[in-house]
Amino acid sequence: MKAAGRRAVPAVGCLLLLVTAWSLRAAPRAYSAPDVRPGEYAGYERHADYVAVADGTRLALTWYVPSQGPAVARFPVLLWYMPGHRETIDPRSGAIRPGMDPEELAFFTARGYVVAIAEMRGSGASFGFRIIDRGPQTGTDGRDLVNWIARQRWSNGRVGMIGASYQGFSQFATAAERPKALKAIFPEIAGFDDYTSLYYPGGILNIALARVAYAAMGRDDRNEFDPTSAPPRLPSVPVIDEDGDGELADEIPLDRNGNGSFLDDGPPRYADGKARADVYWRATQEHQKNGILTNDKVTSARFRDSTLADTSYRYWDLDPGLKPDRIVQAGIAVYNRGGWFDYHARDTAQWFGTLQGHTPVRLLMAPTGHTGLPSPEARMQGRGNAYLAHFGDQQTSNVLVLNEKLRFFDRYLGGLDNGFDAEPPVLIYVMGEGWRREDEWPLRRARPLRLWLGAHGSLADAPGDAGVDVWQVDPEATSLSQGANRWNYGIAGAKAPLSLDGSLHRRLAYTTEPLGEDREITGHPILEVTLGASVESADLYAYLEDVAPDGSSLLVTEGQLRANYHRRQSAPDSLPAASRLRVKPALPWPGFTQADFDPAPFAGGRSVRLVFDLMPTAWRFRAGHRIRLSLAGADRDSFEPSLAQPGGAAGSGGGDPKVHWYLHRGSAQSVLVLPWIP
Repeated sequence: MKAAGRRAVPAVGCLLLLVTAWSLRAAPRAYSAPDVRPGEYAGYERHADYVAVADGTRLALTWYVPSQGPAVARFPVLLWYMPGHRETIDPRSGAIRPGMDPEELAFFTARGYVVAIAEMRGSGASFGFRIIDRGPQTGTDGRDLVNWIARQRWSNGRVGMIGASYQGFSQFATAAERPKALKAIFPEIAGFDDYTSLYYPGGILNIALARVAYAAMGRDDRNEFDPTSAPPRLPSVPVIDEDGDGELADEIPLDRNGNGSFLDDGPPRYADGKARADVYWRATQEHQKNGILTNDKVTSARFRDSTLADTSYRYWDLDPGLKPDRIVQAGIAVYNRGGWFDYHARDTAQWFGTLQGHTPVRLLMAPTGHTGLPSPEARMQGRGNAYLAHFGDQQTSNVLVLNEKLRFFDRYLGGLDNGFDAEPPVLIYVMGEGWRREDEWPLRRARPLRLWLGAHGSLADAPGDAGVDVWQVDPEATSLSQGANRWNYGIAGAKAPLSLDGSLHRRLAYTTEPLGEDREITGHPILEVTLGASVESADLYAYLEDVAPDGSSLLVTEGQLRANYHRRQSAPDSLPAASRLRVKPALPWPGFTQADFDPAPFAGGRSVRLVFDLMPTAWRFRAGHRIRLSLAGADRDSFEPSLAQPGGAAGSGGGDPKVHWYLHRGSAQSVLVLPWIP
């Protein structure tokens, strides 16, 4: 394979100086663990109360104030604002456990931060209900919580936010409401445009997440108790001790029919037989009105401009909307932490790229799925990260992220001159190399490495002769490895990195010759394919793989597109027209509205051009290894069948289950463009 060419630069003095200065500024920098200030407080005091937001709904809040240390009356505050449970209680023993990892809680309180954990309306011990998940009420309630916290005698009026996944969304939603006390947020593995990452990646219904996430959310909202599950499913901690006996477990009504829920047992009864005002029971009853976006509701709203459930909201009203503009206007500092194998990997990169240059913003990408890095204790017990183990990394743990959080908040909440903002804003884990700091994302020194799909399954740096590969789509193709993939939360429990070797026969593959030297691919791969089919519609799944000399392979990254969205769009990206920003990096954007949908792209024997990105990655392919692109027409158990397959969307498909592709190769036909770092 030939290296990508470089344009000649005239040897003009001033231009040469500019190029040299740019090269120095954009050069990567090895990561070294920074110094972190030690803790000063040996403990914390727990408090809990209800906070009334603007419409009178009462939200449950627990906060932990540093104690046994320097005499300070007011502290900066870190708010974790969540669905689910701020803390749990075992009804049998009364034992209470914080929703935040106890080590992280102790880490921040020891260093002089109050940690406040709030349950959203419709969750835990809070009252109210969510009209729709991720709706505007999330942000306005978050604003009211920040304002309330800023007025308290234990607060110094400076607030930051933390949390992952939905709790990352809640940070962006709250920040967009621009409460004056909110200075910095640290969202982790959070969405930018949830239609394209959470609900319909590539325009195809994601059924794997719905199977896990929405069911768990509903159980939490109902405060169910199941001691037999692993781990035990526990209810949220009541806020008010109604009988004044100092115990909170007896404020939870009895589950008289033993099905895990007290909501279907009629009027509440309690273990001590005492009458109450039924605060906890009434709050939980209200949660039954929650507008959770279950699979049936998402299925009936197939386009990005579809209205959701019984509301007037559309996906584009929820994310991203004008949140980036409003966060920029407020000047709130943002540190985005993502995972290369998370379904929000692209989102994390786009939050950073879109905000960069407009407000203080940083990016950290780790070799994780929809989870965090393991603790040192977990690694010692064999419950670590499969990628860290594979690449021989014995050092990386969640301590790295904790230290980054602390230094970030020390700078933007504490006002400490700790040198944090003098460091390059990007910290990435290059798989096969390790941690590295960079000045931007994507990397400006990246060069496009074009690999053309060729005859006999070849993948080469020259187009080759024109031709058509005929492939019978296998509806049993899957991206599952060890029962895990990017879409089902299973990567955290995987014992080895993901490999699709077991299902390779179900995919159409194109492979390079062995590499003569190492190749680092860091950025957003783009696939361009000219495709025809024997049916009117099809889905295309693409997998980038690293093939070792022994023939075994590892999955590097992936992407997908429903061929019905092949048209080029006039709208540049997912931000509304009123936005003053543009999504960066600029990636192929099919729009995904109803007007963008072509119901029969292959009708009449037509072929169409499909152009889409694969999830971002940072991966070093070693000399002697080969790069493989494999293609499938289905991802069983993770995504719905294509519209032309039996079992596809209602009212479509159901014909001949044998679907054939006609993939055009050769000059200007089908090419994989990789971001190569010379």
